[in-house]
Formats: sequence, structure tokens, C-alpha cells
Amino acid sequence: MKATQPTPEQAAGFLARDQDASIVMVNLLKFKDKATYAGGTPEHGQGLSGAEAYMRYSVEVTKILADIGAKPLFGGTLPRFMIGAGDWDMVALVRYPSRAAMIGMTQSPAYQAIHYHRDAGLDHQHLIEVTELFAAS
Repeated sequence: MKATQPTPEQAAGFLARDQDASIVMVNLLKFKDKATYAGGTPEHGQGLSGAEAYMRYSVEVTKILADIGAKPLFGGTLPRFMIGAGDWDMVALVRYPSRAAMIGMTQSPAYQAIHYHRDAGLDHQHLIEVTELFAAS
């Protein structure tokens, strides 16, 4: 299934869990060949690839993550699959101090102001919630 937003059932399941629990979100990302900005391409986005548009979002969202106490753990491109197959371009892992912090971030004016770069660059993604059992030191 190609998606860039959760289904109502997925959102309800996320909201039904302990809002104070910390989580790690695994982002599997597939970019558009060319960025597509809603209502046409703004001058600052002309000619961008989907990956370039998403990187504009990524740079800004990293600042917002720091403000809410979240931390990017890892991000990288996927040159090949050793087992299995897929069409992903990038993987990113982000630790959030709580589900509530993640939800608050997505509803904040600062996040809403940059989200259009994500929409312009992202073809689809899988966003996987992981509850930590252990973490590397």
C-alpha cells in the first residue's frame, strides 16, 4: 500500500496507546523523481528532485525535533537489499520522548510551515512504531 499519511484506524491505534511512552519511529522513504509542490512549484523549488525537496524538510524538522526532546538516531540511503526486496530510497530512525510529543510536533505551526517540502518530495513511506526493548549504549 502506498501512503504518506496514516489511515484513520492507524491514527486511532496510535492515540489509544500510552501517550507518555517513548518510541522510536522507523521511516522507510520513497521519493518522487521530481518534486511536485501543491498549486505549482514555488520558485525556490523549481527543478528539485523529490529527494532534494525532502532534504529541505529534513533539515528543518531536525530543528523541531531538538525543541521537543526527540533525537534522530540514524538516516541513510539504501544501495541494495541483502535479504528481501523493496523500493525504498532512504531509512531514518527517530526517538521521540513520548507519543504525545510526536503528535504535538505534527500539529505545531513550525511543523506545518515546513510540511509542504515533505509532501512535494515524498512518493510514499512506511512509518513503523517501535517500542524499545533495549538500546545500544
